[in-house]
Amino acid sequence: MIHFLFTKDRDWLQKWDDFLLTEDCGSHLLYSDWLKSYTSYGFNYEVFLVLDNDKIVGGFGVVIAKFLFFKFYIIPHGPILKSSYEKHLQEVVDKIKGRAKVLGCCYAQYSLPISDELQIKSKTFSVSEIKDLKLSGKKGNLFKFVYSSYGINWVDFSNANSPEQLINQFTAQVRRNINLSYKTNAKIHFAKSEEECRLAYKAIEDNALQGNYTVRSFNDFKDTIVNLVEKNRAFLIFITIDDQIKGAGFAVNCGNCLTYISGGTQKEKPDLKLGYLIHWEFMKKSLELGFSGYNISMGGSKGVVEFKSKFNTTTAYYKEPHYHLVLKPLIFRVYTILNSIFVKNKKTISVVLKRLK
Repeated sequence: MIHFLFTKDRDWLQKWDDFLLTEDCGSHLLYSDWLKSYTSYGFNYEVFLVLDNDKIVGGFGVVIAKFLFFKFYIIPHGPILKSSYEKHLQEVVDKIKGRAKVLGCCYAQYSLPISDELQIKSKTFSVSEIKDLKLSGKKGNLFKFVYSSYGINWVDFSNANSPEQLINQFTAQVRRNINLSYKTNAKIHFAKSEEECRLAYKAIEDNALQGNYTVRSFNDFKDTIVNLVEKNRAFLIFITIDDQIKGAGFAVNCGNCLTYISGGTQKEKPDLKLGYLIHWEFMKKSLELGFSGYNISMGGSKGVVEFKSKFNTTTAYYKEPHYHLVLKPLIFRVYTILNSIFVKNKKTISVVLKRLK
């Protein structure tokens, strides 16, 4: 018998995280540790579970963003459902509006992973499964402060059972750059302790500063990183040469794949090609874990996008994934005016939110 549950109970959160880890439809954006990371801004969170005789078969995770008198109900990915339970999607989506209203939110948003790309079929809803549903809300993403998924950038392993077979599928340039990176006397480490995580993540923060883009600060993100690393649900690689950290990369283990989150390397002349090394190490780890591919992640600058494409990626954009409901039009209008003032400076927004929490 199917029934539903909104909860923050620790035992249920543990079961939810276990479900996300081992089901192809799982997304790291729904991990309880990931949702909790937003509490550093004064936000709240919860999960919604679809249960079949008390066994989790689907659901969604929610970031309840709030400041002043504004409150937003944001589902960064999903709802999701295990294979053969897709028929319950309409019921699940229908729960979103009512719950957001009960909590006094002015706006609700969800992001359905819809795609007919065969390589990621098990991770998404097909277009045919969605077309006859009466989905609540209008299309579009009007709340950007909480990242919402819009696709998968997939490196497929279906024709490779070993690192040797996989590397031979890449171009001569990629193979050469991977091999070159190992000739620098680079040593690869997997962070374990909080201090190792801090030092490794600093390389990512430093790279963001040099590149004039933003990443979440370690202090804001610390508990999430450390907790996931301790549970082997994330890997934070750092590379040293002569005992100096030269680069780092962070990837999360969820949904039977690793998803790259962020990384960075020191700029050197000549170029040590450590970016290739970081992704190659994540691919080797993925093969070791028995996964069918690696999500090298969407987005980035033009140069980053071009770099990722060198690994024979299939870039699968979800088909119109974002839906939103404006529940309190006047209050949401005030938010949009304020947002237009702060939208160009994420760092300013995070500072303001921390002071208001």
